[in-house]
Order: sequence, then structure tokens, then C-alpha cells
Amino acid sequence: MKQMRILKYFELSLCSLFILLLCYATVQAADLPKEIDKINCGQYKDIIIPAMYRAVEKGDMVITPGKINFKYKHTDSFLAASAKNEGKFDISPEGDLIEKSTGKIPFYNIYGFPFPKIDTKDPMSGSKIISNFDYQVFRFMGTRVLQHTRWINTSGEERYVGGFDYRLYMTGRPPEQKIIRNPDHVKWYELLNALVPMSMKGTNTLAYIYMDAKDDTNYAYVPAIRRIRQTGSTTRSDPYMGSDAWLDVSYGWSGKDRSMKWKYVGEKTVLVPFTSPDMIPVEELPDGRLTMKYPFTGWFFKLNYEVPGFKGAAWAPAPGVITYVPRKVWIVEQMPKDPYYSWGLHINYIDQETYTIWYKEVYEKSGDFRTWMIWFMHFSEAPTGKNNTGDYDAILAVDEKNRHATISSRAPSPEVFLYMPASKLEPSFFSVSNFYLLSK
Repeated sequence: MKQMRILKYFELSLCSLFILLLCYATVQAADLPKEIDKINCGQYKDIIIPAMYRAVEKGDMVITPGKINFKYKHTDSFLAASAKNEGKFDISPEGDLIEKSTGKIPFYNIYGFPFPKIDTKDPMSGSKIISNFDYQVFRFMGTRVLQHTRWINTSGEERYVGGFDYRLYMTGRPPEQKIIRNPDHVKWYELLNALVPMSMKGTNTLAYIYMDAKDDTNYAYVPAIRRIRQTGSTTRSDPYMGSDAWLDVSYGWSGKDRSMKWKYVGEKTVLVPFTSPDMIPVEELPDGRLTMKYPFTGWFFKLNYEVPGFKGAAWAPAPGVITYVPRKVWIVEQMPKDPYYSWGLHINYIDQETYTIWYKEVYEKSGDFRTWMIWFMHFSEAPTGKNNTGDYDAILAVDEKNRHATISSRAPSPEVFLYMPASKLEPSFFSVSNFYLLSK
């Protein structure tokens, strides 16, 4: 009897301890401070990615936690379509999305997440997570955005370039959309058209990313020689116009999935950045295009160097302009297969609900850490329910070794849209002849 009483005592004590720890963890998650800086960051290390934690610890930036007044999600129709894809697809040993029944690459349109349920014990779970990431971007069909990129050193802006970014996704389109003929099995087209400053005007790039093993087609127009030249696939890993980012990292990943080895390595809750705590209402036009608005005026939200007597790194968002909230993420590594790719290990932090990429940490081929990136987002929704989940407001790429950064932002304009139908953007726009005309 005495032994039973002792066992019951310890059982109760352990149970009480567990409840106390659980309550403590809940309070800690819910009771974040107004600011996380170099003084108190140690208390919140577990909810900050390592590269950002180092930046906060050394005083480069301040994190301002808060709450958002919306549910960051995909539309019900997209999620319903995703559920219907359960069990239909798989990943080949080479890393391609394939039909489970035939083992072949599906060259037809797929709408929704290919893998609505992720089993993290599956050795291909990393590839399946990145495939879900792809298709939540592809649902935008066609996009035209105005992009403004700034190079920033320890004092402030060095130079800039701006222009339009056009994309046409040939799969992932809502089923009610017009079918676009795709005999070359292109996954998406991409054209970057530099317009300002005059010294950079016409320095354009064009890419065709294919669904199968075919090498991607890439072109660059060089104004100095008035010629188009074809470039290799690995040039997408070269610094874009000498910046701290490259073409493959737009949206977090804009390359061919089979070119990388993907590995799921864990999951956690981290603080992620929103440029507004409120939903920004937008309009859906009769043809389906979604207009775009941003929660800041001008080209960017305010950065540190724009604040008189600023403290911290010039490239960091000014304190208070970004709202950081906790979100659960998958942690997925990617390693280039091509020895000529410019970088080594990448570590991605991917939203478990929406499959958007919030952060990326990148190592050199030598194994040394080099660059980390943040994607800042806001949430817009039209009265019809169509939203911009997965689109970003800005990418900040920080070269930790050289103490330099590049920020590339969407700019407000009445000429920018998501969900552009085939009547507004089609493959002929991405022809080499049209590329040449846009570059002259």
C-alpha cells in the first residue's frame, strides 16, 4: 500500500509538472514582447531562424511581433481541388512529379496541391513539399508585376534597377480556364524587362522551364552588343546584375525541381513577416485578373537607412513597419546536383498550411555560410474570395560575409495583376522575336 501511495504521488507530481510546462510554453508563445532585440533575443531563439537570430543578436535588426487580423490561407476551391488529388501522384527517383498509376510525367493541367497530405516519414517528403509549393504559385496562371531592386551597403542605397516581371504558368491553372496548347511541355515562361535607369534599360532575360528532363532554355539581351545570347541553366544561380540574389530564388524557388536533391529535415514554429496586420481589399476584374495593392506607398516599406540617425544594419526594415507572427513551417534542404551550380546547401522554411517560402539560408559550395533571405508578404482578397496568398511584397537577400544586401520589391501600379487569363498573356508574348523587340 505504501509503495502504491508513493507511485501515485510521483504520478501526480509528473502530471502536474507536465501541465505546468505546457502552460508555460503556451504563455510564452502567446505573450511575445513588442520588440525582440539584442537584449532579450535569447529568450526567443527557438522561434527565430538561425541567420535572423544572428542579425538580431548583433544589433542589425529588431523584430516586432504582433497579430494579424485575417486568416492567411488559400481559397476553399483550391483546397477542395487539392483534396481530390490525394493518391494520384508521386515523385520519380529523378525528382519529377509523376502519375502514380502510370509512372509518367503528367503533361496535362493539374490544379491544387499534388500532395494534400504529407507523410514526413516518406523519404520523398521533401520533394513532395516543394511540389506543393510549385502548384500554389502556378495557380496565379499569369502575372505582370513591377519590380524595383536596390543594392544596399552599410550606409544605404548604392544603385537600383526597375522594370516588369512577366510569368506564364502552363500548369496549375484553374480548370475553368482556357486550355493553352503546350507541345513543348513548358512548365512556365519568365521574362524580366528592365526599364530604369537608362543605363540598365534593355538588360533583359527570358526563360522556358520545362516539365521533363529537357534542359531549360535561357536567353539574355545585352544592350552593349545589341545581341541576344543563349545561356546555360546554371546561369540562373549567378548573381542577378551583380546583386545578392539570383533568378532561381524568386518566390523562394524558381528552378527545375529535378535539378536539386530535396530532403525534409524537420518542422518548427518561427516568426514570419507581414507588411500589414490587416487585409488589403482588392478588386477582381470581369476577365478574372486580380488587381494589386500594397500596404506602403512609393517603392518600398521604410528601411533603417531611411530613418535619421538609424541604428542597426542599413538594409533592415525600420522598427515597427513589419508585423511578425508565429507560423508552423517545414524545414527542407536542397542540394544542387549540377557541379557548376554557383551555390551549395540551401535550407528552406516552408509554411505548413500554404506552402509559401518565408526564409532561405544558403551556403557556398565550400560549406561556408553566405546568404540568407526573407520574403515579406501581405494578404489581399477580392469580394469574390480570390486572394494573393503566396505572392510576395519584397525579397531581402543579405550577404552575411560581405555585409551587403539587396532588396527587390513589388511596386504599386495600375498595370500589375495576378491571375492573368490566356487572353491577356499567352506563349507568343515570350517568343524570342518579341523578347528582341522589348529589349531594343
